[in-house]
Amino acid sequence: MASSNINEYQTARVETDDIGQVVDELKNVAEGNRRSFERRWYDNKFFDDGYHFRFLQRSTNKIIDLSERTNIYNPTRAIPKASRQIRGVANLLMSNDPTPIVYPEKVSILQNPDEAKRIAKLAGHWVEEEFKRQELNEKLAHMLLLTGIYGVSFLQIWPDAVEEAIRSQVFDAFDIYLDGTLTDIQDCPYIIKGTPRLIAQIKADERFDPAQREKINADNKAASSEIKEAYLRARYGTDRTAEFMHTIIQKEAFLKEYLNSQNIGRIKSQENGGDILKNKKDGDVVIRHSFVAGNIWLYDEYLDIDKYPFVDFRMEPGPIYQVPLMERFIPANKSLDLIVSRVERYSHIMVTGSWSIKAGEEDKPTNTAGGQIFKYKTTPPTQNPIANIPPFVFNFISLLNSFIEEQGVTTTTIGKIPAGVKAARAIESLKESEYASLVIAQRRFKQVVRRIAERFLDIADDYFATPQTIEYLEKGEPQYFDVMGKSIMKKRKNIKVENPENVIPLSKEYRVEIDVEQGFGYTRQGRQQTALELAQFMGPLVEAGFIPPQAFQAFIEKLLETYQFGATAEFMEAFKSQTGGLTDKQLDAIKVAVMEVMKDLKGSEILPDSEMRIQETQVGVAQVMKDSGIMDQKQPEAQAKEPSKSISFKDLPPSGQQQLAQQAGIAISEDEIEQQGEQQQEEATQRAVDKNRA
Repeated sequence: MASSNINEYQTARVETDDIGQVVDELKNVAEGNRRSFERRWYDNKFFDDGYHFRFLQRSTNKIIDLSERTNIYNPTRAIPKASRQIRGVANLLMSNDPTPIVYPEKVSILQNPDEAKRIAKLAGHWVEEEFKRQELNEKLAHMLLLTGIYGVSFLQIWPDAVEEAIRSQVFDAFDIYLDGTLTDIQDCPYIIKGTPRLIAQIKADERFDPAQREKINADNKAASSEIKEAYLRARYGTDRTAEFMHTIIQKEAFLKEYLNSQNIGRIKSQENGGDILKNKKDGDVVIRHSFVAGNIWLYDEYLDIDKYPFVDFRMEPGPIYQVPLMERFIPANKSLDLIVSRVERYSHIMVTGSWSIKAGEEDKPTNTAGGQIFKYKTTPPTQNPIANIPPFVFNFISLLNSFIEEQGVTTTTIGKIPAGVKAARAIESLKESEYASLVIAQRRFKQVVRRIAERFLDIADDYFATPQTIEYLEKGEPQYFDVMGKSIMKKRKNIKVENPENVIPLSKEYRVEIDVEQGFGYTRQGRQQTALELAQFMGPLVEAGFIPPQAFQAFIEKLLETYQFGATAEFMEAFKSQTGGLTDKQLDAIKVAVMEVMKDLKGSEILPDSEMRIQETQVGVAQVMKDSGIMDQKQPEAQAKEPSKSISFKDLPPSGQQQLAQQAGIAISEDEIEQQGEQQQEEATQRAVDKNRA
C-alpha cells in the first residue's frame, strides 16, 4: 500500500472476537444514511398492494389510512393503474427470453478448433439447464417487480460445497445494507445482508463456532429494518408465540479488505489459505466473510473470491439508490384516484336524487310498495333535476391515463389494443415502439443475466469435483454429457489422478454473451405471418438450387414450432423419408457433370483410351508367353526358318490363359480353362487328320 497507516482505516486490524460489534456498527450506519429512502419504499410497497391512501406519518410515526373513514356515499377509490404498469414493464422485459451464449476458448493452430466449439456449445447448454433448475425466470421476474417498487433488487449466488451445487435467492432493498451513493456494488467497502433466521437453524449450522452459538438469544423481529418490520406487522400480523418459531436477525457480512501484515496471518491459518494468497501481493483485495447474530460473531473466514457474490438490477445507470419506477406513477395515479372517487360520489347523489322541501314541512317520506309518499301542509316537495357530469371530467381522466402511460408502457402491453388496429403489422409497430422506450432497461437486464451466468461458471469451476450428468433436448432427442470444474481437473492432473473421459470442463474464464430471442416478431400472430412470408420467399430459391434442401428442412421445422404444430418431430421424420431421393432435374445435372469429368479424364492413367489398352494387352501377352515357356519350346534356328504368326488367346496353355486373365482383370474359372483346353485338343486332332488325307 501507499502508506502503512491505511491499516487503521479498514477491518483488517479487527480480530475475530470483535468482528460482531464492527458489523453491527456498519449496518447501523448504512441504515441511518438510507432512512429517507426507506420511508418512500414503505409508501411504494403499500401503494403497489392497492392501499393508495395509506402512508407513514413522519410527525407521529404512525400509519395513516384515509380510505378507512370512507363509506358508500363518500367513497375513496384506488385505481391500480400504476401496479399494472409495473407488471407491464416486467412482462415486456421478460418476453425477450435472454439466453446466455458461451464463446469458445482461444486455441493454438496445433489444437482442434472444432473441439473448442463443441466444449463451448455444451457449456452453454449447461448454463441453460442450470437456469432451468434454479427456476431463474421466476427469480428474474421477482427482481423486476422489486426494482419497480424500490429502485434496486439483489440476487445472491453462493456455492453448496457439500452437495456440489449452486444456490441463489432474491432480496429486496431493505435486506441489503451498503453505500447507496456509489454506482456499482462491487465498489462498496462492505455489503451486509440482514434477515431473520430460526434459532434452531443457527444452532444446527455446523459452520458456526459451537461456543458462540450458545450465546445467542431470540429477538423475534420480522425484518432487520424497522420500517420494513412495521410494514410486515401491519400486513401479516405478529403471531410468533411458539418457542420453536423464535428467530433472531442474522447478519451475513462481506467486508472488502486489502492484503497486509495484519490479515495475512489469519488467511494462512485457513485450510485454503494457500489458494487465497496465490498470485496475490500486498494491497490486493481479499473478501472477509462473517456471520453475526445480535453482536455475537458466529463465523469469520476469508473467501477465495475477488467480487461480492451479489448481482443487482436497476432500470437506469447511476447511484444504487435512485427514484423507483413506482414513484413516477404515484402523483398522476393519486389524481386519478381522487377524480374517480368524485365521479362515484357524484353518481351516488344524482342517481338517488335530491328534493327541495320548504322549511317546516315534513322531510321524511313514507315508503310503500307503490313508491314514496311525502306529507306536506302548504308547499309540496319538488324533485331537483338530475345533472349530467361535465365532459371535461372524462377528458381529465383520459389526460391522467396518458400521463401514466408516458412513464411506463403503452396500451398493447396492458391489454388494450387501439380501436381499428387489427392487422399484425400494426400491432408489431406498436410493440416495437414500446421496446424503443425501454432500451436502457433492456440492456441492463441483459447485463444482469450475463453476470449471473458468469457467476455460475465461476462457482462450477471451483466446486464441481465429481462429474455431473446433464441432459438436454436437441431436435426432440435427449442428449447427455458430463461436466466438471476445470480448476478441479487441473488439480487432479497435478497429483496424477486420471480425469474421467469425455468430460466437459467448466471454466470461469469463458466469455459469456446474452442473446435476445425475439424470433420473427413480438407477438405470436406477427411471428406466424413473418415466417409464412419468409417460406414463400425461400421456395423459389430452393428450386433454383441457391438454398440446400437441408437448410430448408431446418426452416420448416422452425416454422412448425412457430405455428405451435404439436407433432413437429413426427412430421419432420416423414418429410425427410419422402424427400430422400433426387428429383429428375437434379439427376440430369449429375449425369452432365459425370460426362464432363469422364471427357476430361480420357487418355489419362485413370481413364485410358483404346490405343493404350492395345499396348497394355500386347505387353501382357508377351509377358505371359515368357513366363509360360512357349518362347523356349523351339530352337532359335527353327524359329528363324518358320514364318512369324500372331498368337491368339486360345493358343496359350491353361496356366498362361489364367495369368493373362488376371493381368487383364478378368475372372476365368478352372472349368472354363479345361473346356478351352479340350477344344484346342480336338482342333489339333482334326488338323492332323486333314494333313494325312492330303
